[in-house]
Amino acid sequence: MSTANNGKIVIGMPLKNGANTLRRAVESILTQRGVEREILILIVNDGSTDNWRDVISDYLDDQRIIIENVKFSKTYAVRNFILDYIRKNIPDAEYIGRLDADDFIVDEYALSKIAKVIDLYEPDIIIAGNKQMLNNNIVGVNYANKKLLNTEFLKTRLLQMANGAIEGELPSCNVFVKPTVNVRYKDVESAEDHWYIVELLLRKSCYKIYMAEEIIYSIYTLNGNLTKNNRKRNVYLKSRRELYNYFISKILRTEYE
Repeated sequence: MSTANNGKIVIGMPLKNGANTLRRAVESILTQRGVEREILILIVNDGSTDNWRDVISDYLDDQRIIIENVKFSKTYAVRNFILDYIRKNIPDAEYIGRLDADDFIVDEYALSKIAKVIDLYEPDIIIAGNKQMLNNNIVGVNYANKKLLNTEFLKTRLLQMANGAIEGELPSCNVFVKPTVNVRYKDVESAEDHWYIVELLLRKSCYKIYMAEEIIYSIYTLNGNLTKNNRKRNVYLKSRRELYNYFISKILRTEYE
């Protein structure tokens, strides 16, 4: 068990007009208990036009919160900015996590469970689970199944997801990575988190991946603003089908190399 590693856990929070849910997300991080490491929040505001600052005005001077403003209007670009910013500006960051502004951590001990995994195993990548919420009701639990490390099982899940099945969705918003993990988000209009986790899983021979089957990290909002907009623009299934085809092509390429 490691006792020397006491770097920071930095939670990146992309923000785009999330005033209605931002405070809930921020407080779910700041109220975590039992974590010896310092926890920081990096809020990256991508050109919001709502009153999000007013919603967390009493937290703006909190030293645990860093705010950066960008104008990408691209979700994947904000995700990559978070990774780059932390690597460049927070040298003692030990792990990078994420929580979208319309989601929230499931309970006050979730990060202490993540920290215990860090202490025991020091993996490059931790993948935990989430609960799925639709219209304020929990409609499912997405566990970080170790079978996702199996190519055939992952292929089946991706096919379900490509066909629009909620049960096929990957636990993709619950990933913690060391800053040394060199994987970036793909330039896609939807499902960029799923593309990211698939890229991580495809590199299971390069990185030590811990599937935290026993940990539920967050409540994931299925009807968040971005998801609703993507469905309306008919890119929701298109990106998932492209991901499935991409995965198949990577498998075939590996088999014949």
